[in-house]
Amino acid sequence: MSPKTKKLLEEFACAANWSTAGNPADMERFSDFVISAFQRGEHSRFLYEFLEMVGRTKSEETIQEKKKALASKLFMFNKYEDGIRLLQNFQEK
Repeated sequence: MSPKTKKLLEEFACAANWSTAGNPADMERFSDFVISAFQRGEHSRFLYEFLEMVGRTKSEETIQEKKKALASKLFMFNKYEDGIRLLQNFQEK
């Protein structure tokens, strides 16, 4: 992942409100990350790297809280993949 794309992902992850996926400000930062990844040809699937970048669960969290946090992060990774596919389809037309 390029330094610029990594920085955009870090900015999103640090500011994201993981309990309310879809927050407009979060989605704008996330879209900046997706567009940067697309423009730099970083279309490969990198789930492990993505999860590492958006942060680990806290040890004091309950199992239920950890599951909810992981579900939110997987939701956002799927949004990343959807965004890349959308941009690829748009570029082809």
